[in-house]
Amino acid sequence: MLLLKKLGENPRVIALISGLIFPLSIAPFFLWPVAIIALLGLLFSLHDSTAKEAAIRTWFFGFGKFSVGVSWIYVSMHDHGGTPAILAILMVGLFAAFLATFPALFMYAFQRFYTRKTSPIILTIFAFASLWFAYEWFRSWFMTGFPWLFAGDAHLYTWLSGWAPILSVYGLSFISALTSAAIYYSIRQKQPIYLVLLITWPIGFFLQSISWTEQGNDLKVSAVQGNIPQEIKWLPEQRSPTINAYLEQTRQHWDSDIILWPETAITVLKDQFQSYLDTINQEALNNQSSVITGIPYRYTEGPFKGAFHNSILAIGTGGGLYHKQKLVPFGEYIPLENAIRGLLPFFDLPMSSFKQGDNQQPLLKVEKNKQLFLIAPFICYEIVYPEFVADMAKESDLLITISNDAWFGDSLGPKQHMAIAQMRALETQRFLLRSTNTGITALVNHQGKIVKQLPTEQRATLTAYAQTRQGQTPFMTMGLWPLFILSLMVFVLGYWKSREEEKGVINKAQLG
Repeated sequence: MLLLKKLGENPRVIALISGLIFPLSIAPFFLWPVAIIALLGLLFSLHDSTAKEAAIRTWFFGFGKFSVGVSWIYVSMHDHGGTPAILAILMVGLFAAFLATFPALFMYAFQRFYTRKTSPIILTIFAFASLWFAYEWFRSWFMTGFPWLFAGDAHLYTWLSGWAPILSVYGLSFISALTSAAIYYSIRQKQPIYLVLLITWPIGFFLQSISWTEQGNDLKVSAVQGNIPQEIKWLPEQRSPTINAYLEQTRQHWDSDIILWPETAITVLKDQFQSYLDTINQEALNNQSSVITGIPYRYTEGPFKGAFHNSILAIGTGGGLYHKQKLVPFGEYIPLENAIRGLLPFFDLPMSSFKQGDNQQPLLKVEKNKQLFLIAPFICYEIVYPEFVADMAKESDLLITISNDAWFGDSLGPKQHMAIAQMRALETQRFLLRSTNTGITALVNHQGKIVKQLPTEQRATLTAYAQTRQGQTPFMTMGLWPLFILSLMVFVLGYWKSREEEKGVINKAQLG
């Protein structure tokens, strides 16, 4: 008991524990109050610390948060990548340690500029929320970005979800941090007046009833889940059985307008598979249906001859070819490839050397009764980028995403990935159809709710009706500018107040 008491009195331990529980707030648990409690714990651990010590304590928070939250990487490295268990654990730990440096830097600034005795408490509260938003936004693009484990992801099903079409998941994170700071300083300062900021919650409840986009036509959609074991998927002798399995399931659903296959459902290059594609294309045309599939693409001529893309192809009544833009480091491309290829089996996985797609690619097209529908496609990891998805969704009628989460087994990763996709549907108020190899395959409506879902680890096909929707949400038109402007005002005011205080100290020293 004495040991536990001493540990509880150690701010670094408090920060670590707060970080360790943070992932319980998001999928698959959705214990959303935990996110509020975790940030309260972080604020408590920072009390009366120096800026440098605040960074160290926040690093412990981040290390705990990412050690648990991204533990699923171990499965891909060890179970499928052939990395020894101890080394895989070490590498996950190093990744968590690296990611923990991001919140540490921003909380250094918080303690340095906004927690002085002369700082207005309301400014301190908004500064914590603004810096938390800035930290998550920075992490979403720095070094290609890792937009995962956001505080806002805890609120897919809470009143705050009403804010998602306006401020995106970043706004939900901002309000979540604002809530924790308002509660913390109301208690510490014994000033309940700061709890008035919790008005953002009932406002969010009201916003849930607003439809920012308009309903169009219904499309009958099917998503094929082949459930091909990851350990045999890429074997040459498995190619024909895999294609036959997908075709067998597809032929039972030719009455669907769209039939979606998962990422790299076809495990041979497009140019090698073209004759087979021509046959499937004709069969789809005869049935007035569109087949959209993941397929690796290779340039056979020109300046990029021999280069590969991770791609989506639409055939039949559909048309278009999309090359993935947001590649996964070490999964789809290897940084410093010449130096580290061959060091570990994980660095030599199949299809781990893709070329990035152009950022001005047209949307896929699907035709039904001579009416054209635009489909915004996203491959696996791309769906986790809020601004990227919102931008591509602007002219779309429907979102689709394909993935192969079999790399991560029955870990937290695929469940977190599914929930993130739901958040993208909510932010853009578009229906989203998701097809994966082993699960989670689902149809999500424009409110971010799952309409229909297949059981995981089973060969099956999901069929349902998806609404096409037109129009744009405030987030799609304004982006993050409301949050940027508010945060900039807070930062400028905080910097000005700190400069004024420093001048006052210098003047007093001079007078003394």
